[in-house]
Formats: sequence, structure tokens, C-alpha cells
Amino acid sequence: MTELALPPGTRLTPQRRAVLDAIDASRGPFTAAALFERARRSQPRLGLATTYRTLELLRRTGSLHALPDAAYVRCSPAHHHHLVCLSCGSVEDTKLCATPSQQALTRKHGFRAESHELEIYGTCRNCL
Repeated sequence: MTELALPPGTRLTPQRRAVLDAIDASRGPFTAAALFERARRSQPRLGLATTYRTLELLRRTGSLHALPDAAYVRCSPAHHHHLVCLSCGSVEDTKLCATPSQQALTRKHGFRAESHELEIYGTCRNCL
């Protein structure tokens, strides 16, 4: 997995370092509340607002992706999508893209796409 990167010019405070370390220790999806509890063990003065702000900074850099169920998953900033298992909650990255081409969108709707996100929900091979 790639190094977690804060936006340029963002200070790496001890509280943010604790959040980054907690993310590094996470396996699979995690909630902000669970991450906050884990990070607070090493940094008792960490606030929940700092945790959410750090998650948002990382989301904006592409290091994290927010899932619709209020969970986050660590990602590579390269273009990819997620396969989310409804049984066990695992999230797998895939580079396969199931969206229509940007040219087709432009032709049909007069719309130029800049980016897109896609989660596919189903059952993973381990749960089948």
C-alpha cells in the first residue's frame, strides 16, 4: 500500500500522526469512531474533530475512500473501484471499470466527466 500523504503545507501534529498510525494498523474498512478509539490510545489528547478533519484531508488526496455506510477504506490514488461484500464487509480494489466512456457521455448528454466513483455490492468469493 502506498504511503499516506497529507496535502502539501499540512502540519503533521502528534495527533495527526496518531491517526495515520491507526490507519496503518487497520485491516480492511474502518469507521471514524473505531479509528478515533485506536488513535487515542497513543494520543489521549486527540479530539474527534481532528480525526474527522484528518480523514477528510486524506480522502481529498486519494489515500482514503469514504464508503456509503460511514466506513473508510485505505486506497491507492490510482484509478480503481471497490467490490464491497455485503456478508463480511470486505472491500477489494479492482482496476476494471464498468462505467460508460467519457466520450459516450459527452455525445449522449453533452456532459464532460472529470472523475467518477463506483462501488459494486455483492458477495465475495470467501462468503459464496
